[in-house]
Amino acid sequence: MIQKDDNELVFEVLQGSRSSFEILIERYQKKIYGMILQMTDDREMAKDLTQDVFVKAYLSLPKFNFKFRFFSWLYRIALNETLNGLKSRRRYESLDKAVNIAAEDTDPSGTSNESRHIKMALRDLKSSYRSLILLKYYFGLSYEEISETLGISVNKVKDRLFNARLSLRNALDDKKFFDHD
Repeated sequence: MIQKDDNELVFEVLQGSRSSFEILIERYQKKIYGMILQMTDDREMAKDLTQDVFVKAYLSLPKFNFKFRFFSWLYRIALNETLNGLKSRRRYESLDKAVNIAAEDTDPSGTSNESRHIKMALRDLKSSYRSLILLKYYFGLSYEEISETLGISVNKVKDRLFNARLSLRNALDDKKFFDHD
């Protein structure tokens, strides 16, 4: 069976095919959920936001521009929804975050100490830096694809990604990640 590309599926959805949208959901749900989970570090919030992303995408589909990749468009919606969700959550999380970090430090869940430090350093980055690092290293997008997704020039992507990596490096230095006895 030949797999339809995203644009064909979007066109079919616009013609009334809900099953074509279900295929798009199946195709991208795990990636979007994974990205949101990396950004929020909260499974329930990631589930809720993932659902919101696909609802918003479905409702906004008539505005989709076929000259862009569907995934880039969808990712942009996911990024905006995640940033809005994080802004809302910040009002309530300061005490909870301290409790969760303390619990993680004593949790023998098998997560390596290094992995936990990287995850915490990523979580502490500005959300714009975190999203760049996730796009490049989690999703493996090229500079051009990141440029298209974020709507900025390739040079800005390179410059901001450099600053994001530097910021991550500094955060890891602050946590003594690179100190070895």
